[in-house]
Amino acid sequence: MYRPRVPEKVGGFRRLADWLATAARGLPARLRRRHPGLPHAVAARQRSWQLKKLSRRATFGLILVLLVVAGGWLSYKMVSASDIFCLTTVTIKGNKMTRDQQIIDAARLEPGGNLLALDTVRAAKMVEKLPWIAQARIKRYWPSTVEVIVQEHRPLALVNLGPAGRQRLFYVDEQGRVFAPLAVSGDCDFPVLTGTAVTGSLKDGQVMADSQAGQALALLQLAARGNQILPVQSISEVHVSDKEGLIVYLVDYPFPIYMGNEHIRTRYYQLVKILGRLYRRHRVKNIIEIRMNYAKNRILVASSGPLKGK
Repeated sequence: MYRPRVPEKVGGFRRLADWLATAARGLPARLRRRHPGLPHAVAARQRSWQLKKLSRRATFGLILVLLVVAGGWLSYKMVSASDIFCLTTVTIKGNKMTRDQQIIDAARLEPGGNLLALDTVRAAKMVEKLPWIAQARIKRYWPSTVEVIVQEHRPLALVNLGPAGRQRLFYVDEQGRVFAPLAVSGDCDFPVLTGTAVTGSLKDGQVMADSQAGQALALLQLAARGNQILPVQSISEVHVSDKEGLIVYLVDYPFPIYMGNEHIRTRYYQLVKILGRLYRRHRVKNIIEIRMNYAKNRILVASSGPLKGK
C-alpha cells in the first residue's frame, strides 16, 4: 500500500538554528573566526545591546558625579555664608622692625573674613613684599585663628646709594640683598659701604658676590663671626675703590687699612694678628696706615713712632 511521505514537523527553535547555520556558512571567514557559529546580524545586535548597557552605566555615573559636585558646592556656599569660620584672632611671630598692623594690612586679614576663602600662599607673598620681611608663612587654626610667622632681614651693613648730592643709606643683609632705606630713627650702628664702584656691583637690588662690593661683604661676614680683635662693630667704613680695592676704616682709629681685591679671607686673619700685636704693645695710636697688599707675601705697617715696645 502506498503511503505518501509526510514532511517532518520542525519546531520553531530547530528552524531558527538551521537558518543561523545556513547564514553562518555564507559569512566571510574573518567574521566566522570572530564569531564562530554566530551570524553577523546576531553579533551586531549583541554589541548594540552591550553599548546601550554601558551607555546607561556611564549616564548614571555622570549624574552621580554631578550630584556630588553640586552637593559639595552648595555645602561650601552654606559654610562660607555662616559665621562658623569667621576670622577673629590673628597672631604674629618673628617681627621686630615691622609693626603688626603692617603685616595684617599686607596680608588683608580683615576681622570677620572667612578662613575658607583665605589664600595663605598669596597672603604670605604679599607680606614678603614689605621691606623688612625676608620670609613669611601663614597658618590657619580652625575655626577662627590665623598665625603669621615672619623672618626679617638681618642687616650686615649700610650702603650709600643714589646720584651725587641725593645719596641715601640703605640696609644690606648677609646675603647681599639691599632691602630697606635707613629711617631717621633707624639703627645706624653698622659699617658703611662707600665708593662709586658699589653702585656698579648691584643687580636688581642684589650685591653680586664676584664684585668688589661682594668682596667687602665677605670681609664683613668674617668680622661678624665675633672675633675679639676685629669684630664687625669695630669697622666704621669699607670704601670700594677701583684703583686700591677695599680700604677699611676702624671706629676708634683714623688710619686706613688697604686690603686690595684678592685673598680677602687670608688678609683678614693676617690683619687680626697684626692688630693683636699692636694692641698688646699699645702702638696702635702711632699707626699711619696698614697695607695688606704692599707686595707679594709682604705687609706694610707705617707708623709715626717705633713699633717695638713692652
